[in-house]
Amino acid sequence: MRVLPGACSRLAPLLLILCSTLAFACEGLPAGQTFWIRLSSPVSSYTSKVDDTVHAVLIEAVTCDTGLAFQVGTRVDGKVLSVRKVGWGIRHETAALRLQFDRVLPSGGLPITMSAAVVEVENAREQVSRGVIQGIRSSDSPQGRISSRLRHLPTWNPYSDAGLILFKAAFPIFPEPEIYFPAGTDLRIKLTEPIPAMVMASESSVVTADDQKENPELERFAQSLPQHSTTEKLKDADVVNLVFVGSRQDVESAFQQAGWNTSDTFGKKSFFRTFYAVLNNSGYARAPMRPFLLNGKPAAMNWQKSLNSYARRDHLRMWQWSGAEDSETIWVSSSTHDAGASLSLEQRQFLHHITPDIDGERSKVIRDLNVAGCVKAVHLVPRPKMASITQNATGDLVSTDGALAVVELQECRPLEPGLVLGNVATQFRPGNRLFRYFRRQILTFRSDIWRANIIYGVYDLTRMSVIAWRHHTALTHEANTYIGLVQPQLAANPNTRNERNGAP
Repeated sequence: MRVLPGACSRLAPLLLILCSTLAFACEGLPAGQTFWIRLSSPVSSYTSKVDDTVHAVLIEAVTCDTGLAFQVGTRVDGKVLSVRKVGWGIRHETAALRLQFDRVLPSGGLPITMSAAVVEVENAREQVSRGVIQGIRSSDSPQGRISSRLRHLPTWNPYSDAGLILFKAAFPIFPEPEIYFPAGTDLRIKLTEPIPAMVMASESSVVTADDQKENPELERFAQSLPQHSTTEKLKDADVVNLVFVGSRQDVESAFQQAGWNTSDTFGKKSFFRTFYAVLNNSGYARAPMRPFLLNGKPAAMNWQKSLNSYARRDHLRMWQWSGAEDSETIWVSSSTHDAGASLSLEQRQFLHHITPDIDGERSKVIRDLNVAGCVKAVHLVPRPKMASITQNATGDLVSTDGALAVVELQECRPLEPGLVLGNVATQFRPGNRLFRYFRRQILTFRSDIWRANIIYGVYDLTRMSVIAWRHHTALTHEANTYIGLVQPQLAANPNTRNERNGAP
């Protein structure tokens, strides 16, 4: 069969388009892949309705087998599938929200259908179970637990103790049970169904690490830095894992644009704010940080980011490095993520406990600064002598690949102007004071009737004992793993022990 020349000329553009599409196509994203998104509109159990639209943007690039699928700043839309509000507290004791994100809207492209559920709300006091964000109980506070469980364990009558009434009158602080996430809240979502093949995104404008390319100058610089900060008693604390290059103004502008806060100093005012946040199960955006030292010097700056829980926050400390030979100001930093808090009688203060994966926290800091448009370049410098598993000053395990991220800062150009974390405490007040007072009495009565009795007390004591036993077993396993991994490292490099203990 002979093909006419005119037909070939007409088919050529179509073939070119087809070949281009195939060359730049992504084979798809599998079910179970997770994305990090940031809400660009608030959502609340008190005001949201079923089928309300929820807007968000990607804050971390999504890749597929052949390259970039969605770049940072891509819009993601969803809706409210179900909502349960506490209201007066007569029918429900806790709030719940179920969100589904069903569309990705690439810039300049056609919308892509997806199905994704929420699996985590960053730094939130709320937990996520099977895609449902579960609110807290109003009685879920230290004073609520003491009055409902410990004081009435041996009795049948929840109102037999006059001391309990006085105790509740002395601490009339109860957490807000409704759920509220302002614009700027970070969510991790997971695909519940695969996304089929699609056209790949254009190259992202967000700066990424240079994948540990060899750079002898940076490697020498990384080896010259201490591996850990220390406590005031010179005990190893956090791992040094970040370096920022830029003036103090550049650093302050970058973290402010990214929605981070500085920390208050320790004092009576900050103690009472901390005490209130613990009793109220709420956040303290400028919570104090323990003073750590680097080469004997205290941190020049502290930065942190939280949501609505005192126990959870991202935070880092910065020291100005005086060993630099060029004109650029260098800031050495250690970043960790707090996942829990407890009262230390020895330290006479509340202490935070960190998640082991500090590499994830290192990436999170860079991600936030990237979204704020404050990053010029990132270099990931390997440190072969760094132990992969260590412990901090409070005994928490720390795991790392040992790399040091060097971040060059620039004048900020936010991808989404104004998309930073708001102040939850001042933005969300569901109802007037009279309504909240009566709701508190109803919820307290419900909690006392249901939990302040010997039957529930025995159940709760058994449950707490099982949790404590499992926690002890997990810690023992982690400690044995730590010993098994560290001992070969010490045997291979006997000088490591002396270096970590500060010996010459």
